Amino acid sequence: MKYTVVLSNKPVDIVVTYKDIKSVRLKVFPNQEVKLSVPIDTPDIWIEKFLEDKRKWMEHKLVLFEKTKAIEKETHIRSGVSTRILGRQLTIRVLYADQKKIVKSDAELLMYTNSLENQEGIDKQFDNWWQKSAKQYYTLIMEKLYPIIGKHGISKPKIVVKKMQTLWGSCSRTHRNINLNYYLYKAPVPCVEYVILHELTHFLYPHHNKDFYEFITIHMPDWKERKKQLDYEIVLGV
Repeated sequence: MKYTVVLSNKPVDIVVTYKDIKSVRLKVFPNQEVKLSVPIDTPDIWIEKFLEDKRKWMEHKLVLFEKTKAIEKETHIRSGVSTRILGRQLTIRVLYADQKKIVKSDAELLMYTNSLENQEGIDKQFDNWWQKSAKQYYTLIMEKLYPIIGKHGISKPKIVVKKMQTLWGSCSRTHRNINLNYYLYKAPVPCVEYVILHELTHFLYPHHNKDFYEFITIHMPDWKERKKQLDYEIVLGV
């Protein structure tokens, strides 16, 4: 179903999807798309009021994406565009050098390549660096949080980085893997910590039941705020 809302003096179609979920999820994408997921039995009048209440927030996000030209799903890496790493907006600079390397500062991501004309090579270099950096960081956080379940006799899982379209993370109890989204590396640190603790907890409690949420609440009392920030402010790479 689609709803049309006037944002910044122009009509914007909002795709509304009814799902078997307990809370709503509103996302604004860099390509100006807006999507809303709601529980199956949500009344139309509630959706209309919710979208009206979120009007200024949606306008702010659309303006922000327009100003920064943030690339949430990197297709072609070039100088001048921006991306986010752990919640911080960084401008990408592609520069020539004899030796390939990528250097991250507080405000920029400096990418050195020996062939400025080889777009495929530049994209691959960036992708390899992102995969490696994301896995290193996810592993660091997992090592910090692992003792929470380790004391219950759970062996340490390994991290696998994947480009997932709808999930921030998943786990395989059989293979002892925690699969984390490639794009989760864009999210602020508290959000990354929440996703990793969530997946670690599944090794103790496979289902989203009372015991599962009580365990997370004990070890991360503010997990709902972290989840809300992740669902509302960080866009998946789709």
